[in-house]
Amino acid sequence: MKKIITAILACNLAYSYAQINLTPDSNFGNNSIVDLGSNLSRILSYRFFNDKIMIQNYDLTNPNFTYSRISMLNNDGSLYTNFGTGGSFLLPTSYNGNNDADFVHHLNSSYILMISGRKYLYNGTLDQTYGNNGQTQMYPEEIYRKVLPNGKLLIRTINNFYQYTSTGNLDTAFGNNGSVSTNNLLTNYYYPVFDYQDNFVPLNSDNSVLEYDGNYGTFRKMNYYTGNYDVNFGIDGNGQYSIGGSGTVMKFYVLSDHSSINYLFDSNNLNSKFLTRTLSTGMLDSALGNNGKIDLPENINGVNLLYNQDFAVVNESNYVIPVFDDSYPKKMYLANFNNNGLSTINSQNLLDTGITTAMVNPDDKVFISVKDGYLYLFVNPTIIKRYLISENVLSANETKVNAQLSFANPFKNELNLITDEKIKSVEMYDESGRMVLKKNTKKNIDTSDLEKGIYFIKVVTESNKVIYKKGIKN
Repeated sequence: MKKIITAILACNLAYSYAQINLTPDSNFGNNSIVDLGSNLSRILSYRFFNDKIMIQNYDLTNPNFTYSRISMLNNDGSLYTNFGTGGSFLLPTSYNGNNDADFVHHLNSSYILMISGRKYLYNGTLDQTYGNNGQTQMYPEEIYRKVLPNGKLLIRTINNFYQYTSTGNLDTAFGNNGSVSTNNLLTNYYYPVFDYQDNFVPLNSDNSVLEYDGNYGTFRKMNYYTGNYDVNFGIDGNGQYSIGGSGTVMKFYVLSDHSSINYLFDSNNLNSKFLTRTLSTGMLDSALGNNGKIDLPENINGVNLLYNQDFAVVNESNYVIPVFDDSYPKKMYLANFNNNGLSTINSQNLLDTGITTAMVNPDDKVFISVKDGYLYLFVNPTIIKRYLISENVLSANETKVNAQLSFANPFKNELNLITDEKIKSVEMYDESGRMVLKKNTKKNIDTSDLEKGIYFIKVVTESNKVIYKKGIKN
């Protein structure tokens, strides 16, 4: 059944401050929840690819945690039975001589890449044609691995970058016979970990990668072709991420303008959490919150809160964090913050997820992610909950056309956008809040596949101005 949105006109600003609405997606699993079943423990990793969801857990069939189980779900939460055996397969956890978990770090339409360097096909077997009998080399001082947009594999050690081809062989055309020397300014963690790779090492623009090292308190931008840090980033190459006192980053998220939203805790007070924003120049954005900082309240509506270590970004302007009440068992809520501070979800300061957990410490127990108009909660060890995301953008009877953007309304099989602005992206949402179309740098958009009805149109310009419109297809 469609969930009709009551929408209001949103401001056309570089930052959109509209509140967000989250509706449990009744088309996902059992009334928005998928339970992966028994004999599984701790979520190790998850990935999205097109309309598929991959999730990796420890498998409890063997009590020694010698295997993890990788499962693949369809978009409706059912098992994708063409994957493994009936939707999942087991693989050994060991990759460096002990039983440390072998995390998934990349997913494609037919294979999975592991931190160990192994490549598994969807049937659960090693791809023997990849690298050396299905595996690339592991390096003793390896810190992270990243698959580049061109499909090649980048491996970072303390002293070098190595690049591998899509077939798993050293790319001898890269640097000096396959490697580039780097600045030795990262801590050797001795083994790569899923959280570090995903939270602290995102790819950035201009053949660069952002590297955050909590041990050294550094946030730097590295060019992986030259191996050099960008000395113009921040102050003498050190990006700014904390204001006052001592702050340690739990996670940061890179926005489309290459700025980053940083989620930190105060090293001197672990209960104190706050948000900052680092501009693409590496300097702090003093316009965020109160002089560049948003302090996260320890109490909202009389509820004493414990904050999870993960957060998600919705439409690049809302920062959603799972929180728990200070009780036992713990109730799980969602809190939303925008660039001004505390905002709302469904007009509420705290959204009750309906999830209650016996966990003692909320840290690292819940992952949150946004993909294709959905918000996902991954709750250890086996629960996935999905929400439909919508924003309050336009009223149903709004007919005034903003001077910055116009189009024939109603439209038919083509939406022709008239504007002097250069367009970065166009997204269209149906009345349930589900994204049904997305295009980049297009002013003439084929809408022939869309059904007749009301659509909410979000246009992002090259100057990062966000424009919302309501359109009707006849």
